[in-house]
Amino acid sequence: MLLRRMTKHVRDQNWLAVGLDFVIVVAGVFIGVQLGNWNGANADKAAYEAALERYRAEIEVNLATLDTFDEDAIANLKIVSGSFDALLSCEDSEETLNRVNLGLNGIVGTYGLSLRSAALEELVSSARLLEQQDLAARARFSDTAFKKAVFLREAAFIELLPLEERMENNPILKVGTLSTAEVSYVGADYSRPNRPLALTVPVSEACKDNRLIKSFYTWERWQSALPAVSRILRQELESDRDWLDERL
Repeated sequence: MLLRRMTKHVRDQNWLAVGLDFVIVVAGVFIGVQLGNWNGANADKAAYEAALERYRAEIEVNLATLDTFDEDAIANLKIVSGSFDALLSCEDSEETLNRVNLGLNGIVGTYGLSLRSAALEELVSSARLLEQQDLAARARFSDTAFKKAVFLREAAFIELLPLEERMENNPILKVGTLSTAEVSYVGADYSRPNRPLALTVPVSEACKDNRLIKSFYTWERWQSALPAVSRILRQELESDRDWLDERL
C-alpha cells in the first residue's frame, strides 16, 4: 500500500509527499531494528540469568555431594589408619587381629570424588553467555573451572594409584566366605557379593611382611590427601555461591 502511494506521488511529482513517505519507511525500519535488538538483548539477559540459576543449583548439589563424601571418606580413613597402627604394633591378640582384618578390607578399595560441571562449563564456553559477563565474572568462572578440573584430576589419581597393586595376591592373606556388601554409590544401590580378606598368620608375623606394610602405607598416604582436595573444592564452590547470591 505504501509503495503504491509513493509511486503515485512520484507520477504526480508531489515531492513533499514522497519525502514524507520515505521518512515513514526509514523510521519504520529503524524502529523495527531497534525493537529486534531490544528483544534480542532481553533474551540474552534472560538466558544468562537462567544459566546463573542453573550454576547456583549445581553448586548446592556439589556441596551436598562433598558433605557425604567427607563423612564417608574420613570415617574409612580412620578405620584403615587404626588398622595400620594395629599391624605395626605386632601385638598378638584377638582385638588386634580383628582390627587388622577390618583394615585389609578397607584398602582393597578406594574413595574417589566426582562433581557435576555442566552448568559451569556452559558459563565458560557459551559465546552468548560470555558476552553477558563482565571481566570479573569471566575471571571468576574461568578460575573456578580451572581449579575444579585440576583438583578432580588429582582426586582421580588418588583414587586409582593404590589399586595398581593387587594386595589380594599377597600369600599371607586368605579369602573368606561369601557375603553381601551393602554399598551406595552416587545415590544408587551398589550392593554386591563380597568375600572378605583375612590374615593367615599371626599379627606378630604379618607386621614383618614388607609387602603388606607398603600396601597399607600407599593407601593411607594417598587417600589421606582426599580431605584436602575436598576442602579446596568446597571453598571454591562456597565462594561462587556467595558471589551469585549477591547478584541473583
